Amino acid sequence: MPKTILIILALLISALPLLAQRDITASYQAEARGEYETALAISRELLAAAPNDAFYQVRVAWLLYLQGNYGDAASAYEAAIRLQDSLDAQLGRLNSLLALARYTEALQHSRAQVKLHPENTALLGKGAYAAYMLKDYGTAAEFFARITALQPWDMENRGYLMNNLYLSEQEDAAREQYLFLKKYYPQSQLLPNYQRIFEP
Repeated sequence: MPKTILIILALLISALPLLAQRDITASYQAEARGEYETALAISRELLAAAPNDAFYQVRVAWLLYLQGNYGDAASAYEAAIRLQDSLDAQLGRLNSLLALARYTEALQHSRAQVKLHPENTALLGKGAYAAYMLKDYGTAAEFFARITALQPWDMENRGYLMNNLYLSEQEDAAREQYLFLKKYYPQSQLLPNYQRIFEP
Protein backbone atom coordinates (compact mmCIF):
# COMPACT_ATOMS: atom_id res chain seq x y z
CA MET A 1 0.00 0.00 0.00
CA PRO A 2 2.72 2.59 0.83
CA LYS A 3 4.33 1.85 -2.52
CA THR A 4 1.01 2.43 -4.29
CA ILE A 5 0.54 5.75 -2.49
CA LEU A 6 4.03 6.85 -3.51
CA ILE A 7 3.30 6.01 -7.14
CA ILE A 8 0.06 8.02 -7.03
CA LEU A 9 1.84 10.99 -5.47
CA ALA A 10 4.54 10.82 -8.09
CA LEU A 11 1.93 10.82 -10.85
CA LEU A 12 0.14 13.78 -9.31
CA ILE A 13 3.36 15.77 -8.98
CA SER A 14 4.35 15.01 -12.56
CA ALA A 15 0.92 16.18 -13.72
CA LEU A 16 1.22 19.62 -12.10
CA PRO A 17 3.03 21.26 -15.04
CA LEU A 18 0.36 19.91 -17.38
CA LEU A 19 -2.38 21.37 -15.20
CA ALA A 20 -0.64 24.75 -15.24
CA GLN A 21 -0.26 24.49 -18.99
CA ARG A 22 -3.96 23.81 -19.39
CA ASP A 23 -4.67 26.86 -17.27
CA ILE A 24 -2.56 29.19 -19.41
CA THR A 25 -4.03 27.61 -22.54
CA ALA A 26 -7.51 28.33 -21.19
CA SER A 27 -6.43 31.93 -20.65
CA TYR A 28 -5.29 32.24 -24.24
CA GLN A 29 -8.50 30.63 -25.48
CA ALA A 30 -10.62 33.01 -23.42
CA GLU A 31 -8.67 35.97 -24.80
CA ALA A 32 -9.21 34.72 -28.36
CA ARG A 33 -12.96 34.64 -27.67
CA GLY A 34 -12.84 38.19 -26.33
CA GLU A 35 -13.53 36.99 -22.79
CA TYR A 36 -10.86 39.16 -21.22
CA GLU A 37 -12.23 38.98 -17.68
CA THR A 38 -12.02 35.18 -17.71
CA ALA A 39 -8.56 35.24 -19.25
CA LEU A 40 -7.47 37.75 -16.60
CA ALA A 41 -8.93 35.69 -13.74
CA ILE A 42 -6.98 32.62 -14.86
CA SER A 43 -3.76 34.61 -15.21
CA ARG A 44 -4.24 36.15 -11.77
CA GLU A 45 -4.68 32.68 -10.27
CA LEU A 46 -1.44 31.58 -11.91
CA LEU A 47 0.32 34.70 -10.62
CA ALA A 48 -1.03 34.15 -7.10
CA ALA A 49 0.46 30.65 -7.16
CA ALA A 50 3.79 31.97 -8.48
CA PRO A 51 4.05 35.64 -7.43
CA ASN A 52 7.63 36.00 -8.67
CA ASP A 53 6.81 34.80 -12.18
CA ALA A 54 7.41 37.76 -14.49
CA PHE A 55 5.57 36.13 -17.40
CA TYR A 56 2.31 35.83 -15.49
CA GLN A 57 2.69 39.43 -14.32
CA VAL A 58 3.11 40.63 -17.92
CA ARG A 59 0.13 38.51 -18.93
CA VAL A 60 -2.02 40.17 -16.25
CA ALA A 61 -0.84 43.60 -17.40
CA TRP A 62 -1.63 42.84 -21.04
CA LEU A 63 -5.15 41.65 -20.25
CA LEU A 64 -5.79 44.75 -18.14
CA TYR A 65 -4.69 46.81 -21.13
CA LEU A 66 -7.05 44.92 -23.43
CA GLN A 67 -9.89 45.74 -21.04
CA GLY A 68 -9.08 49.42 -21.31
CA ASN A 69 -7.92 49.53 -17.70
CA TYR A 70 -4.80 51.47 -18.61
CA GLY A 71 -3.92 52.78 -15.15
CA ASP A 72 -3.85 49.32 -13.60
CA ALA A 73 -2.10 48.00 -16.70
CA ALA A 74 0.71 50.55 -16.27
CA SER A 75 1.09 49.57 -12.62
CA ALA A 76 1.07 45.87 -13.53
CA TYR A 77 3.77 46.41 -16.15
CA GLU A 78 5.84 48.30 -13.58
CA ALA A 79 5.50 45.30 -11.25
CA ALA A 80 6.65 43.02 -14.08
CA ILE A 81 9.68 45.23 -14.68
CA ARG A 82 10.59 44.98 -11.02
CA LEU A 83 10.48 41.19 -11.29
CA GLN A 84 12.37 41.02 -14.59
CA ASP A 85 13.15 43.96 -16.79
CA SER A 86 12.21 43.22 -20.38
CA LEU A 87 11.48 45.14 -23.54
CA ASP A 88 7.99 43.59 -23.66
CA ALA A 89 7.15 45.02 -20.26
CA GLN A 90 8.73 48.38 -21.06
CA LEU A 91 6.73 48.66 -24.28
CA GLY A 92 3.59 47.63 -22.43
CA ARG A 93 4.10 50.37 -19.86
CA LEU A 94 4.77 52.86 -22.66
CA ASN A 95 1.56 51.87 -24.48
CA SER A 96 -0.36 52.31 -21.22
CA LEU A 97 1.08 55.78 -20.66
CA LEU A 98 0.14 56.80 -24.20
CA ALA A 99 -3.39 55.44 -23.74
CA LEU A 100 -3.67 57.52 -20.56
CA ALA A 101 -2.50 60.62 -22.50
CA ARG A 102 0.44 60.92 -20.09
CA TYR A 103 2.59 62.13 -22.95
CA THR A 104 5.35 63.79 -20.96
CA GLU A 105 6.01 60.57 -19.04
CA ALA A 106 5.72 58.56 -22.24
CA LEU A 107 8.31 60.73 -23.99
CA GLN A 108 10.71 60.46 -21.04
CA HIS A 109 10.18 56.71 -20.96
CA SER A 110 10.78 56.44 -24.71
CA ARG A 111 14.01 58.41 -24.51
CA ALA A 112 15.34 56.23 -21.70
CA GLN A 113 14.50 53.02 -23.54
CA VAL A 114 15.84 54.24 -26.89
CA LYS A 115 19.23 54.69 -25.23
CA LEU A 116 19.16 50.97 -24.44
CA HIS A 117 17.55 49.92 -27.74
CA PRO A 118 18.64 52.55 -30.28
CA GLU A 119 17.42 50.62 -33.31
CA ASN A 120 13.99 49.64 -32.02
CA THR A 121 11.54 51.33 -34.37
CA ALA A 122 8.55 50.59 -32.13
CA LEU A 123 10.12 52.64 -29.32
CA LEU A 124 11.12 55.37 -31.73
CA GLY A 125 7.63 55.55 -33.19
CA LYS A 126 5.97 55.77 -29.79
CA GLY A 127 8.42 58.46 -28.72
CA ALA A 128 7.63 60.38 -31.90
CA TYR A 129 3.90 60.11 -31.22
CA ALA A 130 4.30 61.34 -27.64
CA ALA A 131 6.38 64.30 -28.83
CA TYR A 132 3.84 65.11 -31.56
CA MET A 133 0.98 65.09 -29.04
CA LEU A 134 3.02 67.50 -26.89
CA LYS A 135 3.46 69.68 -30.02
CA ASP A 136 7.20 69.16 -29.74
CA TYR A 137 7.47 68.75 -33.48
CA GLY A 138 11.26 69.06 -33.62
CA THR A 139 11.70 66.10 -31.28
CA ALA A 140 9.07 64.13 -33.20
CA ALA A 141 11.01 64.81 -36.40
CA GLU A 142 14.20 63.56 -34.78
CA PHE A 143 12.52 60.28 -33.85
CA PHE A 144 11.02 59.85 -37.32
CA ALA A 145 14.38 60.64 -38.92
CA ARG A 146 15.96 57.84 -36.92
CA ILE A 147 13.26 55.45 -38.11
CA THR A 148 13.75 56.35 -41.76
CA ALA A 149 17.52 56.04 -41.37
CA LEU A 150 16.95 52.47 -40.22
CA GLN A 151 14.13 51.77 -42.69
CA PRO A 152 14.55 54.11 -45.67
CA TRP A 153 11.58 52.66 -47.59
CA ASP A 154 9.12 53.12 -44.74
CA MET A 155 7.05 55.68 -46.61
CA GLU A 156 4.43 56.13 -43.92
CA ASN A 157 6.97 57.26 -41.34
CA ARG A 158 8.76 59.33 -43.98
CA GLY A 159 5.49 61.19 -44.48
CA TYR A 160 5.31 61.82 -40.74
CA LEU A 161 8.90 63.02 -40.86
CA MET A 162 8.02 65.50 -43.62
CA ASN A 163 5.03 66.72 -41.64
CA ASN A 164 6.94 67.26 -38.40
CA LEU A 165 9.86 68.91 -40.17
CA TYR A 166 7.46 71.41 -41.65
CA LEU A 167 5.63 71.95 -38.37
CA SER A 168 8.97 72.59 -36.65
CA GLU A 169 9.79 75.22 -39.31
CA GLN A 170 12.46 73.14 -41.04
CA GLU A 171 11.00 73.89 -44.45
CA ASP A 172 14.00 72.97 -46.61
CA ALA A 173 14.33 69.56 -44.96
CA ALA A 174 10.59 69.03 -45.29
CA ARG A 175 10.79 69.84 -49.00
CA GLU A 176 13.48 67.17 -49.45
CA GLN A 177 11.16 64.59 -47.92
CA TYR A 178 8.31 65.85 -50.08
CA LEU A 179 10.35 65.33 -53.25
CA PHE A 180 11.42 61.86 -52.06
CA LEU A 181 7.81 60.85 -51.46
CA LYS A 182 6.64 62.37 -54.73
CA LYS A 183 9.22 60.30 -56.60
CA TYR A 184 8.86 56.97 -54.79
CA TYR A 185 5.44 57.03 -53.12
CA PRO A 186 3.13 59.47 -54.93
CA GLN A 187 0.05 57.86 -53.36
CA SER A 188 0.98 59.27 -49.94
CA GLN A 189 -2.12 60.88 -48.47
CA LEU A 190 -0.01 63.73 -47.12
CA LEU A 191 1.31 64.84 -50.52
CA PRO A 192 -1.70 66.84 -51.77
CA ASN A 193 -1.52 69.22 -48.80
CA TYR A 194 2.20 69.75 -49.21
CA GLN A 195 1.95 70.07 -52.99
CA ARG A 196 0.02 73.27 -52.38
CA ILE A 197 2.87 74.45 -50.15
CA PHE A 198 5.90 73.38 -52.16
CA GLU A 199 4.42 73.67 -55.66
CA PRO A 200 1.90 76.49 -55.43
